[in-house]
Amino acid sequence: MKKKTFSQFDYKLYYSSYALMLLAVIFFFIGNFGIADNWVGLTVTLIEHAQSLFLLFMAGYTYCYAQKIKSNPDIYKFWIWTIFWWLLLFGRGISWGRDFFPDVPRFYYKIIASILIAIPILSMFMIASIRREIKRRYSTEKIPVWHVFFAFFYLGLADIAEHHRIGYEYLVLNQNNADLIEELMEFPCLFSLALVVFYLQKREHFSK
Repeated sequence: MKKKTFSQFDYKLYYSSYALMLLAVIFFFIGNFGIADNWVGLTVTLIEHAQSLFLLFMAGYTYCYAQKIKSNPDIYKFWIWTIFWWLLLFGRGISWGRDFFPDVPRFYYKIIASILIAIPILSMFMIASIRREIKRRYSTEKIPVWHVFFAFFYLGLADIAEHHRIGYEYLVLNQNNADLIEELMEFPCLFSLALVVFYLQKREHFSK
């Protein structure tokens, strides 16, 4: 495989990059000071539902985009493959359905989780066109460094809030709002992933 060169990394900070940083700062203050304690539980639930709707939107959006590039089988299959990653994130966000049906035995949710996890992973190894397209993109296309960095960074902040890792006391100033901070920081993470998708699709459009 061709080695990635520095010229193939896009280090530009776009307006959307600044918007993500501003959004995270706003969420930090909202999460710590902007919600009354008796409203935190409801707010967390509403945010979780909003995240689920966003993930379903991205899955649907990606499907519609894929229909427009059916003439290129490899690219088409690649985007169909990414839909299953959105569905995987959606499934994880709703605890594989347990949030809506808590009385169902956990065994069934483990089956659902296994299926949603297995589909995108196994298909990458079983479908040659997907591997070929991943290699092509890695070798020839630019990577939006800041979008990718922010996705991992905000995921890390959410993880800090959830598991009380190093830096927790600086991120969660109101101890009762740890769950709220976690959910709020997941939003810019999801937006960053969406921006990576839009970036790749925009370059596909202009390369035609």
